[in-house]
Amino acid sequence: MSIIKKSIIKKARKKFLEFQQADRKAYWLWDQWRWRYFTFRHRKQAKLNVIFDSEHGIETAAEVPLETMGVPRTDTVRGNTVYRPLTESVFRAAVTAIGVDVEKYTFVDIGSGKGKVLFMAADLPFKRIIGIEYAVGLHEVAIRNVKTYRSNTQKCNAIEPIHADALEYQLPDGPLVLFIVNALEKATMGRLLQKWDRDAALKPDRPVLVIYTNLRTVSEVGKVFSGLQQLRIVRRMRKFVILANAAGGALAG
Repeated sequence: MSIIKKSIIKKARKKFLEFQQADRKAYWLWDQWRWRYFTFRHRKQAKLNVIFDSEHGIETAAEVPLETMGVPRTDTVRGNTVYRPLTESVFRAAVTAIGVDVEKYTFVDIGSGKGKVLFMAADLPFKRIIGIEYAVGLHEVAIRNVKTYRSNTQKCNAIEPIHADALEYQLPDGPLVLFIVNALEKATMGRLLQKWDRDAALKPDRPVLVIYTNLRTVSEVGKVFSGLQQLRIVRRMRKFVILANAAGGALAG
């Protein structure tokens, strides 16, 4: 028997054993289908990511393990273990859904990686664009990308990647759009939202909008949006959720 056939049989047996041990077999089958569909779509999107880079003179498409980018193994439990860029379609749908005039807003991307979201945001007339990245290797790539980025549709030139821990980063003054792409696991995400919620309470007149996106489904993050006092969900879709304080919600469409 060939090595390839042995490998296929081994994987099949492993999956069959997982199915037998699953408490909710229907859910297990649905979850397996969901992941395979995501993998199929992701392969198609990967080609579009490369095209985006080529058009703009940057490198954001290549996926890399965070361990190789300076994140200690003990810290990878806080979120994803692999850097993966966001798709343009999800970004545009989420940002369009906030329905505000962004010229007075500072855009802050949490877990900004190599900077793709920053460059997509630059097509909008934000007052300022900031990227917060914990992995020093990814931050260094983002710095290089800012220097080489080119676009005929760019409306914001104030792009600043910052190497920092999102849980310690102090938000800038003025109206905010806070953006995060499934960068943190549930507990850490909950802590970050609670921190932002406390910040919003200190400045209730400042509009704050939070956009959480997920390439698969926002349900993966669980109930982290519950229990917030200032930031409330104003729109929820399969791949993104928008939260706002009272000042931001009054402006959002």
